[in-house]
Amino acid sequence: MSKIRILWILVVLALSTLACMTVERLVFDVSDADDYSYAPETRSEPVSTARADPQPAPAQPTESYAFSDCPNGDCVVACMESLDSILYPSTANALRGKSHFIGDSDETILVTYTISGDELLYPEINPNVASRWRRLREDTEAHYNLWRYFAALIPTDQREYLNEFIVYTDGRDEELAAVSQSVTDPARWDLWVDISDAEHPQDLTFTLIHEFGHLLTLNAAQIEPNLRFFNNPDDPDIFYEESLSCPNYFAYEGCANADSYLNLFIEEFWYDIFDEWADIDMEETEDRYYERLDDFYYRYEDQFVTDYAATSPEEDIAEAFSFFILTERPAGDSIAEQKVLFFYRFPELIRLREQIAIGLCSQVR
Repeated sequence: MSKIRILWILVVLALSTLACMTVERLVFDVSDADDYSYAPETRSEPVSTARADPQPAPAQPTESYAFSDCPNGDCVVACMESLDSILYPSTANALRGKSHFIGDSDETILVTYTISGDELLYPEINPNVASRWRRLREDTEAHYNLWRYFAALIPTDQREYLNEFIVYTDGRDEELAAVSQSVTDPARWDLWVDISDAEHPQDLTFTLIHEFGHLLTLNAAQIEPNLRFFNNPDDPDIFYEESLSCPNYFAYEGCANADSYLNLFIEEFWYDIFDEWADIDMEETEDRYYERLDDFYYRYEDQFVTDYAATSPEEDIAEAFSFFILTERPAGDSIAEQKVLFFYRFPELIRLREQIAIGLCSQVR
């Protein structure tokens, strides 16, 4: 992409006081790791890799919750409260840019795994890693724990378009996770997790749900992949030309289906503000862009669940989806709350909310 914008986010969700539980440590403690440098983002290039023997991920934990224990997914509030913090995502650990795109960053890929159902296979290990990151690269158990947690949260049939699980780092306190279209197939996607920032389960949970929100709303069943732009992602002229042939919302991935979640969401909630946002999004001066986007958010603050949601329609729907999954059903007193209620119109998403809640609750005991 021509530009990756990063916003600092601090979201405090008011969760009701419920019974306390304990949580299993998801990954190793990296609090004593070296401070990591951060550089402006640049598009990742293929790294030299060494292929190891197939190595499946550990089996997922047996679910200890039944649907009767988690009516309408309401147990998710208690389970989130049982994690480490009531702040999520925190500015320290859940900084996300235009997070459904990996590119234009100084991330270092540590290990790339092929996803096969619930398993991770064929780890491709990057030999060109700075010495201070080798411990992160070599902690296979932590890699598998991260994947196992995501796999416990997200049902298998919702992960069928995932291609690779990429363990990377861009340094401490930067981007926590992201998704991107596979470099070889626009209908397939890769999940990226920064292992150096993944030690806080609540931050990790919110961010993984957010990233899954992108997979849910941008996959090939929702957005018809545009091969021409996929093969020329840095050409704004091609993007513009292809967008003219799309009767619906045209995302970076392609033309949204008329009945896609994203297109319906935009038609309902972005109709009056889209042109104003689009003009801001074309701003070429970075400081001016942030200034105008801040003004845009504060002008329509009651329409967004977070300030980050104002970044784009894609981020707006992913943030609202995270609130749909991880908070109690709102009253709908604001447009922001109505965006959360949007997902309750779809029986398949209500069922998915229950499944994710059960997966989350299976991780705490």
